[in-house]
Amino acid sequence: MPVDTADWRICTSTRDRLGESILWHPVEQSLYWIDFYGPTVHRQRRGSGVVENWKLDFAETMGSLVLTDKGLLLAMDHGLHLLNTDTGKTRFFADPKNGQMNLVYNDGKVDRAGRYWIGTYDVSERDPKALFFRKTPDDGWVVGDEGFVICNGPAFSPDNRKLYFSDTVAHRILSYDLDEHGSISGRRVFFTFATRDGMPDGLAVDSAGNVWCALYGGSKVACIDARGTLRRSLYLPATFVTSLCFGGPELKTLYVTTGWNSSTTEANKADDVGGAVFMRPVDIPGMPEPIITL
Repeated sequence: MPVDTADWRICTSTRDRLGESILWHPVEQSLYWIDFYGPTVHRQRRGSGVVENWKLDFAETMGSLVLTDKGLLLAMDHGLHLLNTDTGKTRFFADPKNGQMNLVYNDGKVDRAGRYWIGTYDVSERDPKALFFRKTPDDGWVVGDEGFVICNGPAFSPDNRKLYFSDTVAHRILSYDLDEHGSISGRRVFFTFATRDGMPDGLAVDSAGNVWCALYGGSKVACIDARGTLRRSLYLPATFVTSLCFGGPELKTLYVTTGWNSSTTEANKADDVGGAVFMRPVDIPGMPEPIITL
């Protein structure tokens, strides 16, 4: 198995405590990502070194963002909110966990049929009580799966018939069959990481069906083919690798967010640049990020 140690390029001036949920907007040709603890939304338009910021002071954390026809849908700690990037105003959207304060919203994505999926995590990061929700066409919510400590990922195969999910604390990626109605079934282990690899966090799938995984604490991104075989490991000069996406005009640039934690030995290394956003070219393009219609 080849191990790629090629240099990455830092593409923004930001240094986030916990960069997360990076997405390329296919219409705007802009890069969006968040600082989980800001909580702050960042945007960098193609060809610009300028980073725009929206700091949200009504919550302590922000788990993820997705693209919608009405702005950005943000998973704030205890509720989902829409952000209008033209005005900077937010409005409450939904709370499918119905006020359960032991759960906090985390990673979310839109599948290729335009359905929104959002996961949670247990506040203690110890109990397997987290829920993984899907929004229904009638603005209802269903639990797709449950029994996790932290829900991360998710990502979808090019044909939208498989859903991939990071069961972070268990150090594994799960896969499910996804039908045309949005129901998932057939949960199985797609790939298991060793403890030394770090914990699987954000996921992205390229146009060939390869699953790319950010490994928190592992200083790397792993590429796993659709059969579950590890193909590449791309190492970064940052310990806490959190999220990734494909962007650029041909979707052949891999963007990766990272974080820092000053309480750890790794983050105190002189060459650790955790919190930066990294980029590098890849051979296989990604898939355009879906935009949900609300």
